[in-house]
Amino acid sequence: MNFEQAVKVVLDSLKEGIDDTTEDSRKLAISNASSETRLFGGSGLLDSMGVVILLADLEDKLDEEFDVVLSLATDSTMSRTRSPFRTVKTLAEYIVLAAAEACES
Repeated sequence: MNFEQAVKVVLDSLKEGIDDTTEDSRKLAISNASSETRLFGGSGLLDSMGVVILLADLEDKLDEEFDVVLSLATDSTMSRTRSPFRTVKTLAEYIVLAAAEACES
């Protein structure tokens, strides 16, 4: 899996998470999301529950579309000083790294 594929998976998962209960302003922000979009913290699109839901959706999508089984929310990941969940870009980079490590195992 390469970086561009990982960005697409993250953006697709964000967009698939939109439902009737999603605020219009959040729908617009998600529809316009890019690799630089902030996901978590500060002015991020997601609260902590939203991140958990996104990670679960991503794990399912990675398994279905790329046959890659990952646990994105590990203890070591959650305790990092700089969260890989800050932006679409940092999450995509983390997914590429974790997928490569999983393939080596």
